[in-house]
Amino acid sequence: MTDTTTSPTESLEYRAEVKQLLDILAHSLYSDREVFLRELISNASDALNRVQFEMLTNHDVLDPDAELAIHLYVDEEANVITLSDSGIGMNRDELVENLGTIAHSGARTFLQNAGEGQRTLEEIIGQFGVGFYSVFMVADEVTVTSRSYRLADEAAIWQSSGDSRFSIGSADKTTRGTEIRIKLKEDATEFARPWRLENIIKKHSDYVSFPIYLHGKEGEPKIVNRRTALWRQSPSSVEQAQYDEFYKQLTHDEHDPLLHIHMVADAPANVRSILFIPSARERGSLRMRPDYGLRLYTRKILIQEHNKDLLPEYLRFVEGVVDSEDLPLNVSRETIQNNPVLRQLKKALTTRVQKEIKTLSEQDDAKYLKFWEQFGIFLKEGIATDFGSQETLVDLLRFHSSKSAGDDWTTLKAYAERMKEDQKAVYYVIGDSLKSVARSPTSTISASMTSRCST
Repeated sequence: MTDTTTSPTESLEYRAEVKQLLDILAHSLYSDREVFLRELISNASDALNRVQFEMLTNHDVLDPDAELAIHLYVDEEANVITLSDSGIGMNRDELVENLGTIAHSGARTFLQNAGEGQRTLEEIIGQFGVGFYSVFMVADEVTVTSRSYRLADEAAIWQSSGDSRFSIGSADKTTRGTEIRIKLKEDATEFARPWRLENIIKKHSDYVSFPIYLHGKEGEPKIVNRRTALWRQSPSSVEQAQYDEFYKQLTHDEHDPLLHIHMVADAPANVRSILFIPSARERGSLRMRPDYGLRLYTRKILIQEHNKDLLPEYLRFVEGVVDSEDLPLNVSRETIQNNPVLRQLKKALTTRVQKEIKTLSEQDDAKYLKFWEQFGIFLKEGIATDFGSQETLVDLLRFHSSKSAGDDWTTLKAYAERMKEDQKAVYYVIGDSLKSVARSPTSTISASMTSRCST
C-alpha cells in the first residue's frame, strides 16, 4: 500500500440527490452486500483500460513501466480493506467531479427506479454511474487517494463517512493510480477475511483482464482471478455456466441469457467474439444498460465500450464483446467507424446473429416464441430498414391469424400453406411495395409482413 500524508482539507456538501442516495445505500437492507467489491474492481479495471489506451500514443505518463494490476489488502485486526490500481488516476478536480456528483442526472434516475420497489437495489447498482457508492453498504469511512497519469498533476485525497459531506485535499502519493481505503462497519467484518474476498472475486470478477493480487496477513500475494478472456478460448472448452456468469458480469443482469453466440474466425476478418441475447428486453422499468453497443477490443485492449457500428441498429438488444487483431492498436475512437475492418466485422457478426436466431426458430419453437415476444418488434424494424436482410428476416416473423388458437403464433409460410385450392398467392405490402407468396412449390418468400399484417 502507498503511504500518504495530506495537507489541510476542504469540506464540501454533496448535491441533494447524492445525500438521498447515500442514505438509501447506508441504511437500507440488502440481501447481497458483496456487490460493492464487484463495483470497485470494475471501476479499477476501467481505469487500467483507460491508461493502457492512453499509453498507446502518449509516452509522457507517470510510471510508464508500472504493472497494470489491481491489489487488494486485508487488515483483519483493524477491520480495514484497501483496493489499489495503477490506472489512469485522478487529480483534485476529477475527484470532486467523479465522487461528489455521482454521474450528474444518473443519481436522480437511479433514485426514481429504486423507489419503485420492483427490484432490490444491489441489482441496479452500477447502471447509473453510482457503483462506487455501493461501498457505503459496508463502510463506516472511505478514503480515496489518487494521482493522475499526467506528470504535472498533483495527488489528491477524498474522504467521506457517507453522510452529507465529503472532504478533499492534497496528498503525497508518488505513484500513478487510485487507492481506496475502506474502514468496515461492525456488521461487515466478514469482508475483512481473505477467503471471503477471494470467493467474491471468483464469483463476480474472474474474467477481469488485469491480475488481481490478494494480500493477506502472511505469505506472498497471490493472483486470484483467471484473467483469460473468455472470448479468446475455444468454444469447445467453455461451459454453459461460464457463459452465463460472464454475461451477468457484463450486463449486471441477474438472469441467464436466452442465447449465447461464441464466434471465432480469421477470415474475412479476424474476430473473437461472444454475443448474448438477453432473456428479456426490459428488466423492470430499466434498460439493460444506460447505453447500447458492443464492447470492442483489439488484442484484449478495450477501444470502445459502446460501439454501435458492429451490428445494425435493429439488433441493438444484443450484448457482448468483440475482439479483432486486424484493428491497429493506435486506432482512434473518432475514426474507427471508417475503418474497413469494422465493415467486415459488422457483416460477419450480423450474418452470424441472424443465422443463430433462425436456427433457434427451427429447433426450439417454445424458446423462440419467448424471444419473439421480447424482441420481435426489433425484427420488424429490421424488415423496414435492412433491405438486404429481408429474405432472411421474413422467415423469423410471427403473427396471429384467424386460425390461431388463443395466443398462438404462426409464420408467413404456414399461413400460405393454408391457402384455399383456388387461391394462387397471398399478397401483402411492405413499404410502398406489393409482395406475394405463391403456391408454387418452387417459390420462396421474398419479403416480410408489414406491421399491420403482423398485429
